[in-house]
Amino acid sequence: MAVIELKDIEKNYGKEKILTNINLMIEKGEMVAIVGESGSGKTTLLNLIGLITKKDKGEIHLFDRKNIAIHSKEAMLLRRHKIGYLFQNYGLVEDESVMWNLQLALEYKKINKKNEKMKINQLLKDFGLTHLSNKMVYQLSGGEQQRIAIIRLLLQDSELILADEPTASLDDENEKNILESLQLLNKQGKTIVVVTHNKEILNYFTRVINLNQL
Repeated sequence: MAVIELKDIEKNYGKEKILTNINLMIEKGEMVAIVGESGSGKTTLLNLIGLITKKDKGEIHLFDRKNIAIHSKEAMLLRRHKIGYLFQNYGLVEDESVMWNLQLALEYKKINKKNEKMKINQLLKDFGLTHLSNKMVYQLSGGEQQRIAIIRLLLQDSELILADEPTASLDDENEKNILESLQLLNKQGKTIVVVTHNKEILNYFTRVINLNQL
């Protein structure tokens, strides 16, 4: 089953054409890297798939839902329940605690507070980060923030995970950690789409797509 289907997508910023005539299909359970040089439109494409950015032309189908409008209730529910994001800056609220950020990931899940905290504490333990639960995010290193962002994805339990240059500016050890975490999510049945210009990480993926050839 196709989780993502793009048909004849165009996106412009003013007179500048960013994406033209993009056609793409990604099946459930794939782990896909979309590669291209900086400025080629990779992040724009990811934001179109994630229903964050509005397309100018074409059709976007997700989870068998046809041509979804980004401001619709349908899009809101997909973003809330089906799509998880891993941003380059991790997307954490820096002036709040680790626990607060992780509880936010479960805001729309039907879990009572006791079970919610148990689930979070177990994942923090699994990642060796229990000692950080009450720390403010701005007090964490980049590697620690990256692992908290992965825990957030695990808590959200989204079917589709979109990652924007997730290994940018990471050292070799943290790069390996994040890619192996994404592989773990993929083995759990999640569909993973990563945009990157780092050709050294492509062996982690089941399929590599060159944006310039779409």
